[in-house]
Amino acid sequence: MDHAAGTGIIGAAFAVARSYQPNLLTRASRDQAIITGVTSAGAYGVFSAGDSILGAIASRISRSEEASPRARLLVAGVTGAASAGAALAVPWREHEGGKRAVGRLVVQTAAAVSAASILTTVANGRTPGLSRKAAFAAAAAVGVGSWLSLKPWEQRPGSAVEAVMPGAIDAGGHYFLEDRAREVSPAQSAAIGLGVAAVTYGFAQGESALTGALARAATLVVGGEPQDHRMLGRMTSAALTVGTVWFAVAKVSALLSKGGGAVEPGMQSPPQAPEITGSPASGIDWTRVTREGARWLGMTLQPENIASVMGVEKAMQPIRVYASLDMTHDDEERARILLAEIDRTRALERKAFALFSPTGSGYVNYVASETFEYLMLGDCASAAIQYSVLPSALSLTRVPTGKAQTQMVMRGVAERLMAMPAEKRPQVFLFGESLGSQVSQEMFRGTGVLGLEGTGIDAALWIGTPAATQWRRELWGTRSVADAPAVGPGATYLPRHLVDWRALPQDQREQVKYLLLMNGDDPIPKFGSQVAWRKPDWLGPDDERPFGAPHGTRWLPGMTVLTTFFDMQNALVPTPGIFSEGGHDYRDVLPQAIRETWRLTASDEQMVKVNAALRQRELAWELYRDWTAAQAKPADKVDAAKAKVLKTASTYTGRTIDEAELHRIVDEGLQPV
Repeated sequence: MDHAAGTGIIGAAFAVARSYQPNLLTRASRDQAIITGVTSAGAYGVFSAGDSILGAIASRISRSEEASPRARLLVAGVTGAASAGAALAVPWREHEGGKRAVGRLVVQTAAAVSAASILTTVANGRTPGLSRKAAFAAAAAVGVGSWLSLKPWEQRPGSAVEAVMPGAIDAGGHYFLEDRAREVSPAQSAAIGLGVAAVTYGFAQGESALTGALARAATLVVGGEPQDHRMLGRMTSAALTVGTVWFAVAKVSALLSKGGGAVEPGMQSPPQAPEITGSPASGIDWTRVTREGARWLGMTLQPENIASVMGVEKAMQPIRVYASLDMTHDDEERARILLAEIDRTRALERKAFALFSPTGSGYVNYVASETFEYLMLGDCASAAIQYSVLPSALSLTRVPTGKAQTQMVMRGVAERLMAMPAEKRPQVFLFGESLGSQVSQEMFRGTGVLGLEGTGIDAALWIGTPAATQWRRELWGTRSVADAPAVGPGATYLPRHLVDWRALPQDQREQVKYLLLMNGDDPIPKFGSQVAWRKPDWLGPDDERPFGAPHGTRWLPGMTVLTTFFDMQNALVPTPGIFSEGGHDYRDVLPQAIRETWRLTASDEQMVKVNAALRQRELAWELYRDWTAAQAKPADKVDAAKAKVLKTASTYTGRTIDEAELHRIVDEGLQPV
């Protein structure tokens, strides 16, 4: 075994030990295995490559093809000392620039590689070839030491908080704020991790071989030696790799688009109320409203539902209008369609109008829109415009389109409002969730809170704003994440987590008109490419970390961004009918947040009934859609599909559900009480 391989194994052992650190949310064995495998293979590559560079310098000093142990120790010692000193000279600080962060990352990496190289040399002793036993013994010592240095008995994920509130308390005195807590099986994750590491390392070796082959091929065209064209070969190899990945992503996107654009079996009958897009009165083809559009429009509350829950004699039919991606291929025309629907339904003649900015798939939060309709007794209008049918993670490139469309709609609404007498204008609200928050907030980029006020928006609520949103960064400024923020600028409030908002004195909460809510353990507001090379503010000193950040976890380049990516995949696994708090789930807090921020009137007794109705309807709609989808299966698969739905319903409710009970749940949830 050569010296570089031994140093690479030490680096991999270090990565394996650190890969078990908790992050924002809990994760399953498969997730842990992938994280362990990818990061250990990456660490092996970085450490072995770094050792090769040190070895090349040492061989020049010792003037031989094989560097002497003394020369290796000298080079690694000097490099390590200089790098460690440089790292200490530029300590981490919040809001630091990219150059400072990258510079520190480079010197920290150099220091770590140098230390591993020294350990490899010491373990090898004076023998001419590196002993496998010595290499693995050194790696084992590093792995165990690294793991113990983290004090794993004191660590916990961000979703596990001290038992200061009612909840499911675990043996350690914590309870989890997430929809589903997961456990890692060390044996299972280690086995899968070894396979993932082998595959990842195989890809790396394959890419290296391809680079060499391309470099040799270049000699046939332009002459010279293969090593002269190594960079050209690597660039060509990288281009081929990127092209392959791009092609694969495009194919996956095309497949997902088909599912996101299709109206489900249970939602194929268009609404009949003229106040809803897709009804016969609208003249819009119901088959073109897409899956999420059909769900949102088809779930519009009826006056009888509202009156029953709110305890009033009469309520109005709420207006819901929606412009889907499939209605036209022209973004400007799509905005015109929505504005035409607003005019047709006379939406701006209601007491309140809300523009809902959907997530990447076109999903509009049912809890938010139904709460709005309940509290307004139906005298309201809701509108939404779709910019993608793909999950938010695959819709990032559509944010500019969504922003432009939303601006067109808001401009059209503002023009119509200005043409109306002031006393007849409705209140105007804005709501965004996840990627939809970024889409609607970026309209005001560079204008601060004045952009909101100047557009005529009376109040706004955003949940789970992505980290890439520039407008929120502008409002946050240079404040420290270690301190609870004050209200401002203007009537905005940017809490670090729900605890901040709930802890605000009542007189300050009443000042807030533009609220940006986030859960402390929600990875969406924390994930970004910069986490790969810059330590994020939420992983500062342990005693300064905000509620929801993990305890005892240390930032590592590559590893932290990967674990946060898996946290995003695990952030939203809700149980229909049971509103949880944590991760990317905001259903529990939404009714109260809308009531307070939008200044909507409702008694505490009415809010209790609204919350119960929201949960009952969510479960009923979920089971209804699943059941009708099962019935639409081929004849030979219907029974199995129905059995699966009943099993899922039993899991949701915690009791055995048969077909009769399922129909009862659906009927009671969708009909007036």
